[in-house]
Parts: sequence; C-alpha cells; structure tokens
Amino acid sequence: MSRLSDLLVAIGGQLRALKDETDAKVFTEVRVELDRFDLSDLLEDSTRAPTARVCFMRAKPVKGPGADLDLDVSVAIVVVAGRIGPASPDFSSADLAALGLLDACARSLMLDPYVGLTSLTAADLGDQLVAVSEQSNKRAVAIALMEVKWRLLQALLARPAVQAGLGNAALDLPPAGYQVNDGEVVPLPEASP
Repeated sequence: MSRLSDLLVAIGGQLRALKDETDAKVFTEVRVELDRFDLSDLLEDSTRAPTARVCFMRAKPVKGPGADLDLDVSVAIVVVAGRIGPASPDFSSADLAALGLLDACARSLMLDPYVGLTSLTAADLGDQLVAVSEQSNKRAVAIALMEVKWRLLQALLARPAVQAGLGNAALDLPPAGYQVNDGEVVPLPEASP
C-alpha cells in the first residue's frame, strides 16, 4: 500500500476504535473513501447513524529536504447523526449529536495526532461545518464534517544515486557511476593524476 492509503486506513481505524463514556462504540460504521462525500449517498445510508466517512480531498507534493518530496494531504471526516427522541421545536437533537461526533473525532486526533503512524506531521484540525441540518430534511439526520491535514514526510524519495550525488545519502561516498533513466549504470572514468 502507499503511504497515503496507509494514512487513510489509520484514520478510519482510529475512528472505529472511538468509545463513549459508557465504553460503547461511538460509530456504528466507519468507511474510508477515495472520493469526496456524496450527500445523497450519506442520506441513503443514514439508517445506520451514527456513521463516519474518511474522505480523501486532495494531496499536493511539496519539496522536502534534498530531492525528496513531502505530501500535503487533506482529508474530510464526515459524520452522520440521527435524531435522538421526538422532534423538538427548541433544538435539533441530530444537529447537536453531529457536533458532538465532530468533538469526539477532534479529541481523538488531539490525543493521537499521528494516528499511530510515523514520518508525518501532527494532525492540523481545520474547519468544521454542518452540511445538512436535521430541520432541512425529512430523514431527521444531520451531516457535519471537519477538514484535517497532515504532511507525509519523504513521501516520494529520490533514487539512491540522486541522494548520493546530492550528499543526502547515509554514507557520503562518491558515486561509482551514473545511470540514465532505467539504463545500465555506467562507471565514472578514473581521474588521471
């Protein structure tokens, strides 16, 4: 698997493990998706609320040290909450539940901002918003999301020959030769005295 998919799976695993104060699982279902969330799909799946989806939003290569590239990754954690009890004119219980689910996700990411992985920066918690309010749909659900960002360090490593040439190799040995694309390694000519 790629480091990006490892990150998405780790986020999903951390959310699956979330428990409330009664030691019950917070989410009935957590899914990882490589596309942006679809509101109609979320409404269709609302019977299983409370649920969460980890949705890949975007990734951008960023020049790291030497010739390596880091990868800035943005993920949306989308939560679906159902109405608790009868409808109330004073407050929307699904809306409050959705915000509570986002709080639980944020607390979890604050406790382990690396989601059990290495070679990445700590989670950067971003904007939260309500996409669908309980009062705006007939299914009595609320859908909210939060953006979270990580930087995968050295996500794309330069070839060892390039690293050695740049002086970033573990040992600073002079290169023994050069290679063009995937061709054979050509030895360097010996220096004359």
